[in-house]
Amino acid sequence: MHRRRLGSELRRLRESAGRTHREVAAHLDCSQGKISQIELGRVPVRTSDVRLMAEFYGASTEQLASLVDLAQDSKQRGWWQQYPSTAQRPGLQTYLGLETSAKAVSCYGADPLPELLQTADYSRALLTTDAHEHTPEELQERLTVISTRQQRLLGEQPLELWAVLDESALRRAVGGPGVMRQQLEHLVLLGYRRNVTIQVLPFRVGGHPLMGDRIAVFSFPDEADPQVVHLGDSANSRFLDKAADTADYLKAFEQVCTRALNPKDSSAFISAIADESAAA
Repeated sequence: MHRRRLGSELRRLRESAGRTHREVAAHLDCSQGKISQIELGRVPVRTSDVRLMAEFYGASTEQLASLVDLAQDSKQRGWWQQYPSTAQRPGLQTYLGLETSAKAVSCYGADPLPELLQTADYSRALLTTDAHEHTPEELQERLTVISTRQQRLLGEQPLELWAVLDESALRRAVGGPGVMRQQLEHLVLLGYRRNVTIQVLPFRVGGHPLMGDRIAVFSFPDEADPQVVHLGDSANSRFLDKAADTADYLKAFEQVCTRALNPKDSSAFISAIADESAAA
């Protein structure tokens, strides 16, 4: 997020100064591609390059100081980088960086349930059915990462989570009836939190705009930071942050929320499925 904000500020200053990528690249003695990657927030930036760019754009002393601070902050390691397993899943480290920086996350997908909402037993059951055979150490590491992420839902300034759950995710008995009943009860309890909104999209709704998609929308404390839409599954990961690319997905998510049960009815729906699993 620090790199994205830094890149956005540098792009704004360049455009205000009327400079082109070619001119900036010549000033820094680098490729135009590097300038583009810096402005997109996709690569680390040396403080010396930030100073050269800011001075070339005629930035004020205050602007330069702010940019240097962002450049230094962007070099900090994320908490997840101490866990090697986070580098094994495509896009996961980027996803965790966005989730950690976000003030709110909205998500929709069919099964499995979002990791932020999973019980430890549900997570363990999923991981043990993964195509990749985990060592006990890898399994524990993956569970620790999930647990650490879930801490964002707690505290004085918790992450705001809005999750639309497909009915299929509620009916697939991951780990068996006992594990699933505990998981469903956990969802009901989470729904009482002021920062957590859970809706269920029942089968009877039929077709909808996000069929076949699994998305997460990240919103950030600074309104200058555009929302980011993540599209992905266990094998692929895409991140969209341009308004032209995210608009359709944001609209589709709103439509899905409208078609889903309201939070109160969703809680009752989940409880009914839990009772069915207990009776089975």
